[in-house]
Amino acid sequence: MKKYQHYINGEWTDASSKDLIPVINPANEEVIGEITCAKDEDINQAVESAKNAYESRILVDMNPMERAKLMRRIAEELRKVSKEGGALLCAENGKLLAASEYEFVDAANYFDYYSGLTDKIEGQTIPVNSQVMDYTVYEPYGVSGHIVPWNFPIAMIARSLACSFAAGNSTVIKPAELTPLATTSYFAQAIHNAEVPKGLINIVTGYGSEAGAALTAHPDVAQITFTGSVKTGKAILHAAAERAVPAVVELGGKSAAVVLPDADIDKVVNATKVGIFSQAGQICSAMSRMIVHKSIKDEVLEKLSKLAASIKVGPGDEEGVDLTPVISEEQLQKVENYARSGLQAGAKAVSGGNRVDRKGFFFEPTIYSDVKPDMTIAQEEIFGPFLSVLDYEDHEEAIHIANDTDYGLAAGVFTKDVDMATKTASRLNGGQVYVNSWFTGSIATPFGGYKQSGYSREKGQQAIKSYLQLKNVGIQL
Repeated sequence: MKKYQHYINGEWTDASSKDLIPVINPANEEVIGEITCAKDEDINQAVESAKNAYESRILVDMNPMERAKLMRRIAEELRKVSKEGGALLCAENGKLLAASEYEFVDAANYFDYYSGLTDKIEGQTIPVNSQVMDYTVYEPYGVSGHIVPWNFPIAMIARSLACSFAAGNSTVIKPAELTPLATTSYFAQAIHNAEVPKGLINIVTGYGSEAGAALTAHPDVAQITFTGSVKTGKAILHAAAERAVPAVVELGGKSAAVVLPDADIDKVVNATKVGIFSQAGQICSAMSRMIVHKSIKDEVLEKLSKLAASIKVGPGDEEGVDLTPVISEEQLQKVENYARSGLQAGAKAVSGGNRVDRKGFFFEPTIYSDVKPDMTIAQEEIFGPFLSVLDYEDHEEAIHIANDTDYGLAAGVFTKDVDMATKTASRLNGGQVYVNSWFTGSIATPFGGYKQSGYSREKGQQAIKSYLQLKNVGIQL
C-alpha cells in the first residue's frame, strides 16, 4: 500500500505522528492509498516554512514579469502530468476519467490566467494638497491558508492558489482527506518541477477537525480561503473573526432553474443532464431544484424521465458512463435518507430514489415531482444526483420559490424571451445566473454566493483583491 506524504518547504515529509488515513476508491470500495495525518506540529512546520519564505521577500520582490513566467512554468508542468494525475484523481474521487484529466488542464489554465495580472496590481495617487504627495499600494497579506474540498481538489487548489500566488502570498494548503492523493503527488510534483522557491507552496494532509482547525487558528496565517459546507464555513469564519483575519468562503447551494412557459424543453433536459447528474450531482452550484410552469410540467417530466432512463451508471474510467459514484458510504446514506424523506413528505419518484445494487457508492439518477417548497428535499443541500421538481402558476410565485432557501450560490432561467430572461435574472438571489444552459461561467467570470452560500468572489480579475491589502502613503513635501 503506497503511503503519500506532506509537501513542506520543497520536500515530501512524513507527519510527526504515525497516524495514517486510508483513501477509498468510491467505485469499488477498495483502499488505494494512505496519507499521513497532520497534527499541530505539522501545521506549525508548514506555516513556519511559508512565513519564512514570505519574509525572505523572494516572491514579493520578484519582478512581476518573472513571477508571471514562474506561474506559466507551473501551468506547463501541470499539463505534463494530466494523464497520470487524472488517472489517480479518477480513482480517489470517482469522477469521469476525462473530467479528471481535464481538471489538471483547468488548474493550469488558472495559473496562465492569473499570471497575466501580476504586473497589473496598481495603486493610485490621491490629490491632498500641494504640500503632500499621497499614493496607494496593494500588498500581499503574507501566509495564506487554503482549505480545499474533495469534489474538485485540483482545480479548486489552483483557483485560489494561482490568485494568491500572483498577489505575492505564500501558501499552506490542506486538501480534503477523502481526495488528497493526486494533490500530494502529481500537483506537488508539478510545483516542484517548476522550481518554485522552497516554502512558497506547502501541502499538509489530515482531518479538517484537526489539521484544518489548526491551520485556520494559527497566529501566523494572515488570510484564509475555504470551500465546503455551511457548518464548517461558519466555524472557520468564527476562528478568523477571533483573530480579525479576512476570509474568502464559498459554501453550499440549493440552486433553482426557473422554467418559463415558452422554454425550449430540449435545452432544459440537456442542461439537467449536466447540471445535476455530472459528477453525481456533487457540485455546490448544481441544478438541484427545477421550478416548472404548470402548463408544461407534464411534458418536462416525461422528457426528464426518458433522460434518467438513458443514463449509464458506472465507474469513471468505464467507457460511456454518465453517472459516477458519490464520494463515500456516508454520502450515499445521506442521499438515500433524503430520498426516503421526500417520499414520506408526499413527493413522487419520477425516476430513481435508491442506491444501485452493485459494489461502490452508486445512487440512481433521481427525479422527484410534486415537491413542495417547504419540503426538506427542496430546502437542504443533498449533494447527490437528485433533482426536485416544483411547479408554479405565475412569475412572482416562481421567483418566490426560487429565492425561498438559505442559499444563493447559483440560479437559472429557461426562456426564449430575452427580456424575460434578464427580468428574471435580476430577481434571482444568486451569485451567478445561467440562462438556457447550466455552468456557463469560465475562469474569467467571478464566482461566489449570496446569503449562506458565502461571500467574496473566486475567479475573474475581481478575485485577486481578496488576496491583497491596501496601504496608503502620504509624504510631506
